Amino acid sequence: MALIPAQDGERISGALIIDMRSGQFRFVQAKAVLLATGGGPTMYRYHTPSGDKACDGMAMGLRAGLTLRDMEMVQFHPTGLLAGSGTRITGTIIEEGLRGAGGHLLDADGRRFVHEYDDRGERATRDVVSRAMFEQMRRGNTGPNGGVFLTMRHLDAEVVRRQFKGMVERCLDVGFDLVSGLVEVTPTAHYMMGGLEFEPDCQTTLRGLFAAGEDTGGVHGANRLGGNGVANSTVFGGIAGQRIAGWVKHEGALAPPDTAAIDSAVARCLSPFARPAGDPAGIRERLYSIMWDDVGIMRNRSGLEKARAALEELAVEIEHTGIGPATREFNLGWHDWLNLDSQILISRAITLAALNRGDSRGAHFREEHPHSGPLDHSAYTRVHLQDGRLAASTKAVAFTRVRPGASLLN
Repeated sequence: MALIPAQDGERISGALIIDMRSGQFRFVQAKAVLLATGGGPTMYRYHTPSGDKACDGMAMGLRAGLTLRDMEMVQFHPTGLLAGSGTRITGTIIEEGLRGAGGHLLDADGRRFVHEYDDRGERATRDVVSRAMFEQMRRGNTGPNGGVFLTMRHLDAEVVRRQFKGMVERCLDVGFDLVSGLVEVTPTAHYMMGGLEFEPDCQTTLRGLFAAGEDTGGVHGANRLGGNGVANSTVFGGIAGQRIAGWVKHEGALAPPDTAAIDSAVARCLSPFARPAGDPAGIRERLYSIMWDDVGIMRNRSGLEKARAALEELAVEIEHTGIGPATREFNLGWHDWLNLDSQILISRAITLAALNRGDSRGAHFREEHPHSGPLDHSAYTRVHLQDGRLAASTKAVAFTRVRPGASLLN
């Protein structure tokens, strides 16, 4: 649950983890540590990752003094299944191939609407389709669960059954007929382009700490192409493994830990036991609303400012919310509290980065400035903890291979 620096503060000493079976803390000393916990924008009401994905790696990196980049770039997949609040299948993906094969998106009146936003209609890019859907939802032009509808009923039924067998079965599980009926869908938080700053060989600024996958930022720019998430984890996972093996052999050494950092991390993790049981579930519901309404698909300054203030209040509230005295063995409520604490911290980072970028770029859309600024003067956002508070800055993009508007093929 925490990265532990060495006494000199310049390198990693190891990681502090919790043994869920016993509830005891274990400090694992290591010459090198790879941070690869995955991202997971589960602070949004509708999301595709499993609930155990809570951006813990990013939160650990922030608390260890590292810097996050591109945190405003959260990708929403257009078609998440919307089956009500009583099932965990809500938010899971209905694959894009359905729209590619000719599926239509309809509002509550049975009218196609995406062509009003883009000539490509349902085959437009993920961010465009998600914004079109969100606008219909914001207007209240929706189905019973607050979403819009996906339909394949105008296509050959046998072809749909054969080509999309898994999707047909998934929809049937929650009472939707994908072949000849309507399936209620919503945009759903899917992937985070942002993450820890790292080098191409997966090293970070904390010597001996490496990072790979969705814990890292900068790989996909402002928007990820479909399929490249797997490539990210596979490619950089392989690079990290090779680099760490060589680094440990030639440069690695066990370093004495900063015991104050261990004590601080243990105290933070145990703090909810010392407070009366509160309502973490209620805090999570409010987090969902804040992030979905004001830091989601369509953003504006007033909404982001409101969200920042509300998230600051949640950060204070979670610190005063406990789970009461209880055993630590297999305590899921404790781990839910820890996950929620990380989610609130990373939500604050997303919001601050979104406020810091006043124009629209990639997956980040500002309603008052819908167009991208000058691409030749592109900059990326950086967020770090400074004296216990989040601070943001920008850094100019270095175009080392090709500039905007140019091509490597010329």
